[in-house]
Amino acid sequence: MRVWTVREEPPDSPEAVALLREYFAELTVRYFHRAATEAEIDETLAEYPSTGLAAFFLLRAGDEPAGCLGLHPTGEITRMYVTPRFRRRGGARALLASAEAHARTRRLSRLFLDTRTDLLEARALYLASGFTEIPPTTETPGPFQDHWYEKRLDP
Repeated sequence: MRVWTVREEPPDSPEAVALLREYFAELTVRYFHRAATEAEIDETLAEYPSTGLAAFFLLRAGDEPAGCLGLHPTGEITRMYVTPRFRRRGGARALLASAEAHARTRRLSRLFLDTRTDLLEARALYLASGFTEIPPTTETPGPFQDHWYEKRLDP
């Protein structure tokens, strides 16, 4: 079993930016079934900045960056990502646990997120981690919003 470390770090640190670039590149591959160009990734990072987050967590396997997760002040999870070579080893659960601990210290009543249909592994992870699927939280969902989840946090 791998020992993970999860720490809060700025989303603009070099390691965080590298992970976010991988995240957006993978989303493009999975959704559009083609590789993303560096210019597209730059454009996506500019269009969807990681500003305004309450916390940004970096997952490490030893000294190697292995994943990330952003948390908005409202309890919304975003930018959940684990690099492919570290998947299915508990790193994503470690990130979620850190987000939950952070939310509890701020007395948030829930964590929530939206995701896409094609991200089957993520959807299964959320359900296995105590999240429940809920109705859409927006009247007009965006093109990348297909499923909504929340996890109620006990006071």
